[in-house]
Amino acid sequence: MTGRKENLQDYRSMENVGVVKFGNNKKCNVKGYGKVTNENFMVNRVAYVEGIKHNLASVSQLIVGTGNQVVFDEEGSVISNKETKEVLLKSKRKGDMFTLDIKTIVGVPYVCLLSKASSDLSGLWHRRLSHLNFKNLNKLVVDDLVRGIPVLKFDNDSFCAACEQRKQHRQGHPIVIDLKIIEPL
Repeated sequence: MTGRKENLQDYRSMENVGVVKFGNNKKCNVKGYGKVTNENFMVNRVAYVEGIKHNLASVSQLIVGTGNQVVFDEEGSVISNKETKEVLLKSKRKGDMFTLDIKTIVGVPYVCLLSKASSDLSGLWHRRLSHLNFKNLNKLVVDDLVRGIPVLKFDNDSFCAACEQRKQHRQGHPIVIDLKIIEPL
């Protein structure tokens, strides 16, 4: 998330996307999404939150499913590719925070901070899209493949009776060992 719209490229303004709540119980609305990039590294779906003073990044969003790892030490943190060991991004430690300098960002497309959808909203979109599994539902959001779908992370928090019933197997007919026919017709 960022509070500076000028940091974002391909900014897309949206209404009623969500609300971010901070430690001092201050609520700020998410106004839209864009991406932060330089030649080598891109962070997609960066939320523009009016009123936020610092840029915030979700470490799990930067590493889960991307093949990257994050190492923290007393001086700062390093985000690198697990296989090639190529350093993608470094950050310095300032007090208790690890700050990322957006100008030095370098690597591959990532998702940054998707707010989690409520259980009701997740179930609604699951049903609207013919009981699509949540992995593919999130892929639709990340790749921006469906117009009108909210930019949120959908989780399978609730029970879907239709999906459970579809996965049930019925027992077959019993094998007939003795024939019950004793005469023709």
